[in-house]
Amino acid sequence: MKLFEIRKETPKWLLTESAKNVHLEHLEDLIFNSGYAGAIEALNYVESLRHMLAEGTGTTTKLTVKWDGSPAIICGIDPADSRFFVGTKSVFAKGEPKRCKSSKDIQHWYGEQPELASKLEQALKYLPKLGIGGVVQGDLMFTEGDISTVNVNNEDCYVFTPNTITYAVPVNSVLGQRIARAKIGIIFHTAYEGDQIDTMQATFGINVSGYHQNADVWFDDATYKDYTGIASLTPSENQHIRKYQAATLATMEKIGQERFDIILTNKEFAKNIKPFINKMIRQGSHVEDPTRFLKQFLTHYTDELMKGIEELSGGPQGRAAQNRLAKIKEKEQWMADNSNNLLGVLAVYKRFIEMKHILLRKLAQVEGIGTFQKTNDGYKVTAPEGFVAIGHDGGAIKLVDRLEFSRTNFLSK
Repeated sequence: MKLFEIRKETPKWLLTESAKNVHLEHLEDLIFNSGYAGAIEALNYVESLRHMLAEGTGTTTKLTVKWDGSPAIICGIDPADSRFFVGTKSVFAKGEPKRCKSSKDIQHWYGEQPELASKLEQALKYLPKLGIGGVVQGDLMFTEGDISTVNVNNEDCYVFTPNTITYAVPVNSVLGQRIARAKIGIIFHTAYEGDQIDTMQATFGINVSGYHQNADVWFDDATYKDYTGIASLTPSENQHIRKYQAATLATMEKIGQERFDIILTNKEFAKNIKPFINKMIRQGSHVEDPTRFLKQFLTHYTDELMKGIEELSGGPQGRAAQNRLAKIKEKEQWMADNSNNLLGVLAVYKRFIEMKHILLRKLAQVEGIGTFQKTNDGYKVTAPEGFVAIGHDGGAIKLVDRLEFSRTNFLSK
């Protein structure tokens, strides 16, 4: 029996305008997007994944592996003229959508980015061979010249590093032979539907079984391939998650929806909290102690408002500076008045991270393409970047160990 009722409507925060797949939210951040309703939605995702991994019968949530490819490639047939196009997420740009249907188009829009232009040229050359009938999105894994042969853990492997993670496939494997022949590799994960590209809706998860096989293109979908066996939760792990779910729901009910949603009603807090969490992740920490976290957030907020205060019109005693100081005092008072509620919300946030990590540790046990991070001492074994959980309503969230992968991505930019 589930602990909570699954919501029927698609939450407004799940997809951006026109439902383009340009951004996925972290499971725990649903709280900061939609407050109490977001926490309920996150609980539904956890329950669906727990049910899937504990009993192998997940019915409301699909799961896809979050490949660490780059760049994102959107391609397919433009309904306006029935021509094949390729591009990045800029194909959805309002002012001047960059849909490349010829080499001339690629040079026009990306001539000053030769590496990206080269990858788009290869995508335009090879991807039409798959017989893609609609519009789809994928992560580019490699193009010609990106693959090398390296000895990894005493085995010769083909390796490629599209972004942060290095992928390794044994040379003497069927998959290795396919990749060795291919000119380009791509993992598809999203399909778009509609009569015009500008108004198409994203559908997370895609089945590529109907695409034409071609030696020049190694492709796959991102669907999680093993729902039972090695990735099944043990009774202890399953019970652990259920206890976290019950404790989370009890805390939410104790706070109540109205008081829980204060994180949404205070615009300054809502605007600054997620950027502050990203800053903490870049520094290698997360929400571990809610009390200390709130103090750190207030210090961060104060520091941001104090920047350049002496250069404001009228100096530190001027009206602009005094208004800033008043905002700081107002924020201090608001946080003091609502400290119990905020601590409760952060406790819920922390529990979602803990539940997510249990699921991630289990999912990472599934065998597939080897994933590594290149270090000065060779290749370090790592887990896949993460997973995307696709809800019954078509929305999706990402499950990522942010301290491991998000921090690495932040630092590599």
